[in-house]
Amino acid sequence: MILDVSPSIKTQRLYTRPWDEDDLAGLYRIMSNQSVHTFTEEEPWSEEKARHELKKYHVESSMPDGRRGYFNCPLILSGCDTLIGRVGLHPYGDNDSTAEIEWVICEDHWHQGYATEIGRAILEYGFREAGFHSIIGFTCIRNMSARQVMKKIGMEHIGDRELHNRKLSVFQIKREP
Repeated sequence: MILDVSPSIKTQRLYTRPWDEDDLAGLYRIMSNQSVHTFTEEEPWSEEKARHELKKYHVESSMPDGRRGYFNCPLILSGCDTLIGRVGLHPYGDNDSTAEIEWVICEDHWHQGYATEIGRAILEYGFREAGFHSIIGFTCIRNMSARQVMKKIGMEHIGDRELHNRKLSVFQIKREP
């Protein structure tokens, strides 16, 4: 759930911004791709689902409830201003000091280091600006690419667990004192 205005996170090749109604085609293109859902056990999105989710992103981003640092926003490739994914930090359980990291990147942009680049920037934002003490990430045990990215950005594999009938690897990183 989006609980704060989208932060402006910038890296050498990527940036984030708030969702815009014009993002529907790009969001649908990414989320309707079967390969993007290989490890999510979620069906590819229809255009109607993409439209619904985009509306939900707008509504949720305008509902402040006093919790800071959480976001869901488009991932944009600098230079050509192309939407290539979505990223975010989300509430994790009832603990306000821990957030869950998320990224989804269009298949056309896999294996180019974008997940690692934006992952590091999200962690920096989460610790320095949002003030989280810990950030957690989940991925399907079989998703070796996501597991590698989490290791590259400094997250530690803390175990595996079953959640919603899926076997997931759990990674965590804690803010340095």
